[in-house]
Order: sequence, then C-alpha cells, then structure tokens
Amino acid sequence: MIHPVADSLARPTVLIIPTRYWELQASIDGLAKTQTPLVALVPSDSMMQYRALGTTDDIGLYYFLPKLAQIFHLSLNEAWTLWFFGILAIAVAVGIYGMMRYLQSPLVKALYLIQLVGFAALVIKIGDIHALAPCLTIAVLPFAPRFISEPTNDKKFLRSVGLFGLLGVLFGLAHSIRSHSATALLLFISTLIFFASTLALNKRLVLILSLVIGFLLPQFYMKTVLDTRDEFLKAHQPTYTAAPRQHPFWHTVYIGFGFLSNDYGILYKDEVAAAKVRSLAPEAEYCSPQYETVLKNETLKLIKSDFAFVFFTIAAKLGVIGTYFILFANVGLLAALRHPKRWVIELAFFAALGFNALFGVLAMPRLSYLCGFLAVAWLYGIVSLDEAIRQRRETLSASVQEW
Repeated sequence: MIHPVADSLARPTVLIIPTRYWELQASIDGLAKTQTPLVALVPSDSMMQYRALGTTDDIGLYYFLPKLAQIFHLSLNEAWTLWFFGILAIAVAVGIYGMMRYLQSPLVKALYLIQLVGFAALVIKIGDIHALAPCLTIAVLPFAPRFISEPTNDKKFLRSVGLFGLLGVLFGLAHSIRSHSATALLLFISTLIFFASTLALNKRLVLILSLVIGFLLPQFYMKTVLDTRDEFLKAHQPTYTAAPRQHPFWHTVYIGFGFLSNDYGILYKDEVAAAKVRSLAPEAEYCSPQYETVLKNETLKLIKSDFAFVFFTIAAKLGVIGTYFILFANVGLLAALRHPKRWVIELAFFAALGFNALFGVLAMPRLSYLCGFLAVAWLYGIVSLDEAIRQRRETLSASVQEW
C-alpha cells in the first residue's frame, strides 16, 4: 500500500499553500516511481492507481521542481527553498546591476537599494509562486533602455534578435511555471520596441516576433510533456480522460465577486464555484470546459441582473489597487506629474501596470495576486524620480549658462 504523501511532509521554509506543497510532493514521489513527470500515485489496497498533476495551471512548477529535487537528491523542502531563494537572489543581483547603470542620481540609487531590501522582504513574506512575477520585473525592467537602442550594424541587429529570442524563452518558462507572470513584461518590451525604436518597421517587427517565438517554444515543449503524461495514464488506466490544461478563467471571475458582501452567497472560495456548478450541472467535471461554461453563464447573468453590484465590486477593487499604486510609487508619482517622461515610456509602464492590475480586478486585490503590479509601480516611482532630478539639473544648468 502507498502511504499518502502528506504524511511525510515537513514544514516549508518559505510560505507555499498546503495544496501546492502536497501536489509537489506527489509529483516528486510519482517521478521517482514512474520516471514520468506530472504523474501522482494514488493510495490503493488492490492495485497501483495514478492521477494527473498540473491539471489547470502552474504546470512548469510541477515539472521543473521535481527534476531539481531528483538531480540534486533534495527533499521537497530543500528543493523549494533553493528554488525560491535562488530565483530571488539572481533577480536582486541582476536588478542591482541594471539599475546602478540606468539611474543617474546617487540619491535615487541609494533610495532604490534601501527600498529593494524592503521589497525583497515583502516578496519573501508573500512567498509561494507569486514571487516569480516581481522577481522577473526586478531583473528585466532596469535594462529597458537597451530595448530601444538602435543596433549600429546588421551583426548587432542579429545579436539583438537572438537576445530577444532568449528573453522570450525565459518569459515562456516563467509563464509555464506561473500563468502570465511575464505577460506584462512582454507588453512593456513590445511597446518600447514598436513605438520608441528608430529602427525600420520591418526590423522592429522582427524583434517582436523573435520575442514571441521564444515565448512560445517552452509552451510547445510543455505540451509534449503533457502528451507524455496522458499517454502514460491511458496505458495504465484505460478509463482515463485527458485532464484540463488551461487555467479556469470563469471560475476565478465568478468567485471574485465575493470581494464585497452580497446576497448571492458568493465568496472567494473554490468550493463556492464548485457547489454552484454541481447545483446546475452535476455531471460537469471540475474545471472542465462544461464547468467553465456554466460559470461563464452565471457570471454574465449576474452582470445583466445586478449591474450596480458588479460596478461597485469592480470600483472597490480598483480603489484598493489604486491605493497600492500610490503607496508603492509614492514620491515618484509626484515627480512623474511634474516632470513627465517620454510618452512611450509612460505608455509601456502603464501597459504593464494595467495588465498586472487585472489579477486584482478579476480575482481579488490581494498582495499575493498583485506582486507583479507592485514591482512595476515601485520601479515606476524610482525611474520617475530619477528622471525628474535629471530634468531639474538640465534646467538649472541651462539657466546658469544663460546667466
């Protein structure tokens, strides 16, 4: 008999939700027994049973972390700690290098380093895989000027194409680990390339295309991993039906209306959505297309029948998100108002901010869901303050020269 994986779990060093931790342990145990990723063993007294892992999102986490544990002979707790702090340490180191080269004001550089310590502490406090989006933001955004610099010859342009392709692969890997953890950065960079670069249009499109192709490569690879998993399960359990491979969108939107007290019994709990579907379509499997269709219809019905409730719920969420933006951009927001940056820089930042804010609007405006948004808001404030000081110095210098 196979014992439940939860029996052997130790307390994780860094916060991770219990269900994810159990699933990761199941993935490690399943990989050790079957040598097939994303397969878990199910306790049974009669015969060996299996089930699929990574059935909705975060598939990459259940693939790469067990591989890390297997290669280095680590326990789950050790692998998770190495994974979490390794990503954070690399992001902080790369971010410091980039920002020290980008920022001009010594005062703003010092402020950045001080705030970076506090932000890193916040990321550790929040924990789980929510940390991936802010880590990517910390590491990538400081190099934004390189995205709009014009290659001086064809050789450098080809090098840029390769660099953007590799960056796309990094974003694609991040997306497989945490859905849309890199999408805001993809928008940020694409906006800068398309609107700010002085390259010919066809070259700008080539750079964006290389970024997108790089992004898609890990998705194609993970599809082959999922196909291998499904083939294994079908071979050992003929009754197996392919598990969902996409994040349940309408499930999240529906329970997201539980942000405010309501008469509909909606709370931000998975079981609320599951119970609603069971009451309307008992045969629908959890997170299946039919399951999603039921919740989509219920959400649209709610919007039509009580638009005021929907409006005030979204407005309340936006109020919380706006407060976070003011707190994290802080004095940099005032600097941006008095000394605006180039419009394309503002557009790129607000494209990233807008996308990352969607997680708080559609789901809940929790710190964990808004980690990426907070990172962009914080760096927006830092960049805005540095730009304001630069503009002020240029104005004073011009005044002195005129005098």
